[in-house]
Amino acid sequence: MNEFEIFHLIYLISIAAISIIFIVYTILTHKKLPLKEVTFDDYFRAWTEHHGYNVPIEEIKGPLRPYLKSFFVAGKLYAQIGLTPNSISVLGVVWALWTLECWFLGGNWILLGVLFVILSGTTDSIDGVVAFITGSESNLGAWYDAVLDKFGDILWVIGPIYFIFVIGIYTTFWLVLLAVVGLLGLLNTLIQEYARARHEGLGLLEGGPVIGERISRLGFFITLTACIGFSNVFTSITPSTDFININIWMTTYIIPICFFGLLAFSIISILQLTRHVQKNLK
Repeated sequence: MNEFEIFHLIYLISIAAISIIFIVYTILTHKKLPLKEVTFDDYFRAWTEHHGYNVPIEEIKGPLRPYLKSFFVAGKLYAQIGLTPNSISVLGVVWALWTLECWFLGGNWILLGVLFVILSGTTDSIDGVVAFITGSESNLGAWYDAVLDKFGDILWVIGPIYFIFVIGIYTTFWLVLLAVVGLLGLLNTLIQEYARARHEGLGLLEGGPVIGERISRLGFFITLTACIGFSNVFTSITPSTDFININIWMTTYIIPICFFGLLAFSIISILQLTRHVQKNLK
């Protein structure tokens, strides 16, 4: 057994143990929180006020309403089974750890990673819904949410970076370039979130969403994981030349596309936040 196999075994045992401990702890401390009589419009209105929208919710068009409504429905379900906002934030990290494990396993396991990316990414919105409808909103909970989400962002990037080093299709130049671009995208994302937290700490409202919100990052990594995962599965089921060529194309190009997209979105987001701050802070 080589060093990586030992690490992989320890990692697998560790996250399995963490998952079991979390489930057991949740069951033993289960306490159903009372749900407030609130509608989706109540939540939507509170969300828009918090995020700096200055228009009535009736005038907000586009996908934002159905997007938030899906999380509102899911949040009510989570609350009904007794999960607290903080436990949902922790669960997001646990699922992100399993996402990384799917990249370590490779092959058809990567497709399972799509589920864990979705589960870990949506906790960022669902924990806020649960806090709202149970009246358990707190500054401590908001702090946990913000910090734990960053662990998820980091784990989402580490998996594909590890993957490009083991598949053996990139030259050394492209390996280094993609790793640097992925890490720069991650670092800029963290800077983006710090910039937002800093201007809010100075008393400035959020100012509306930017292009690189977490839902955009989630979209990149769902796309990346799904494309490689599905192409691996189809190739293993039907190893024809066409499927093999599609698999090679997906593996070769989808990671650069998503990494460069992540970097571009994070840079634009920092510029958007900077403009908002320059206009409103003295």
